Amino acid sequence: MISVLDRVRLEKIKSAISEIPFVSKINRIEQGEFFISGNIEIAFEELENPLLFDFLITQEYPLKTYSSESITFFNSDLIQYNHVMANGNICIHTAHSEDLENKIWIDFNALKAWIIKYYINKETDQKYEHLVVQDSAVNGDKYSFTFTSTGKVFQEGEIGIVKLSLLHDGYHKKDHIYNFYVKYFETFPDLKKKCSWNDFYFEQPTDREGIYLFRENPPAKYNRFAHSTWAELDLPQDILTMLHEFEEKCAKEDYGKVIPFFLGYKINSTEVHWQVALMEVGKFPIKGVPERNEGRKTGRWHTGIVDAPIHWGISRNASYEYFFGRGKFCDSITEAKILIIGVGAVGSMIATTLTRSGCRFIDFIDHDIKEPENICRSEYRFSKGINNKILELAGSLYEISPFVTSHQINNDYFEKYIKSFYTDENLRAYITSDLDKYDIIFDCSTDNDLMYVLNKLTLRSKLINISLTNHANELVCAFYPNIYNFVNNQFSNVLENDVDDMYEPTGCWSPTFKASYNDIALLVQMAFKQINRIFSGEKAFNNFVIQENNNSLKIIEY
Repeated sequence: MISVLDRVRLEKIKSAISEIPFVSKINRIEQGEFFISGNIEIAFEELENPLLFDFLITQEYPLKTYSSESITFFNSDLIQYNHVMANGNICIHTAHSEDLENKIWIDFNALKAWIIKYYINKETDQKYEHLVVQDSAVNGDKYSFTFTSTGKVFQEGEIGIVKLSLLHDGYHKKDHIYNFYVKYFETFPDLKKKCSWNDFYFEQPTDREGIYLFRENPPAKYNRFAHSTWAELDLPQDILTMLHEFEEKCAKEDYGKVIPFFLGYKINSTEVHWQVALMEVGKFPIKGVPERNEGRKTGRWHTGIVDAPIHWGISRNASYEYFFGRGKFCDSITEAKILIIGVGAVGSMIATTLTRSGCRFIDFIDHDIKEPENICRSEYRFSKGINNKILELAGSLYEISPFVTSHQINNDYFEKYIKSFYTDENLRAYITSDLDKYDIIFDCSTDNDLMYVLNKLTLRSKLINISLTNHANELVCAFYPNIYNFVNNQFSNVLENDVDDMYEPTGCWSPTFKASYNDIALLVQMAFKQINRIFSGEKAFNNFVIQENNNSLKIIEY
């Protein structure tokens, strides 16, 4: 029984479709229990023959559902054309409209645009589109496999072993999932093609082995839809033999264990992608086939394929250019070797910001211990307990990025060595040489003595001092060599820095400034937007102060 509201909605949709000039015939439009379905004919001048499309409209229409259009057009005869799914669903993405009639007009015109571009003109997109793969679970578990480029060449028909480490298990929607990453592809004789993770990840223990085969072409129909059965893969005899030998080796101890089978192929002249099929030990899709001569068995056997369904795993390319593809700092920062002095609230935030922005080399130094009261406004965690800041921060950076490399500098280097010997000309040369190993040095120590000493050195490194006033009302950023005098003048003569209202949790010997995580992060992130512009050449290397001005932030350059 159709409700009055559904009937009114159905009539609106019928009327809107009937007014579209290139809808030459409406064969059917009807209200079902959950959606409206129909069949229409499309015809216009450029189209040699009319095309028929089924369509479905869900209850959410004209709003999207799960970021997808709530109207779907189907024609299973068109799957060989671009942007058509395996079930004949035409892939369109259209503009938002809350008005039902206007949305019908938008969506049907998007269908017409698809017909012109891909059906009539047979255009191909320059941007590579990954295969349409229906991933599936094995015994209730899903599996994901993350890899990077190796910088090595793979040859047609190349086979070998894949070494994998487990990240963490979790949930993929409603399914339990095991997440692995590829350490390297090993071909014979003992040639390792390593993924480009940092040493921390590469040195983790190997938790599982898989098998790989490289082909020039993707394992897919129309180069878009991943094959659904093992027979469609047309595997060469040497890989079938390898599968048999691998399963025999694992049969006793690892029966039922899921083994990944990596199928690699080129997606352009330099880049390789891997799809991963899942196999259970004891149920590999292979069988023994007796060899025959003139119809008679010879007593010899070879390994054949079983035409079973493929259970595809989830595979992701996490190479650096993809990992940071949505945004990173300029190369002058990301390729720099960086040292951070002091990793409290500001320094730890700078470290995580640099890591998330694509930086690869970040060292830091701090003599302090992380206490519980440090956590609320810095990048540390309660779960790690009382801990050396530099050790915990290094672990956090590795958890964020598999491309960052970090070292912790001896705590005494600045407190005892540099402050004691900076006036000695010979030792000062050694100190300068040590610091000039870095391209950029961020001093977040809030140590006026150290700021003075560093400013006295003759450095090639880009030395940057970042300091906050109490309550994080202002941020001061100064570039070497004009640091010491500039910062002191700002705090003593220019800015209103309240030095009395400090936070003193355990006595007057350990006061610290008051500010929330939000207060600090707002200034630090705005400062780094300016610093990134400076290093990319958009701005000069001028000192600057960020001040609050009528509930907005203002950058004042000097």
